[in-house]
Amino acid sequence: MRDVSQPLLFETSWEVANKVGGIYTVIKTKVPVTVQEYGDRYHLTGPWNRFSAHVEVEEIEPEHPAIRKAIESIREQGIQVLYGRWLIDGAPRVILFDIGSAAHKLDEWKGDVWRVAGIPSPPND
Repeated sequence: MRDVSQPLLFETSWEVANKVGGIYTVIKTKVPVTVQEYGDRYHLTGPWNRFSAHVEVEEIEPEHPAIRKAIESIREQGIQVLYGRWLIDGAPRVILFDIGSAAHKLDEWKGDVWRVAGIPSPPND
């Protein structure tokens, strides 16, 4: 039986450990409160910016079995993933994806979104 009393929380943004604009500051500001409530069940996901990640993220191994299994599966598909702690107040766990290594899967994923949810996506988008 699933443990629904301890849910994982995922938040996705282009600006997780990747300063582009103001959303980066918004995320950094709210992280301590969210980590206080969810602890290590809180994960931020976003693109792996190799220019900044080496100073913003400490790479660690995932402890949660479901997260570990998901990351292994993603890597088996040839997608590069960085898992670690973002070095900001609260030190949230992050899952960063190398977008370039995932490009070959884009059409397949768009098809999945269409089949499962009926959401279309334009070509080359």
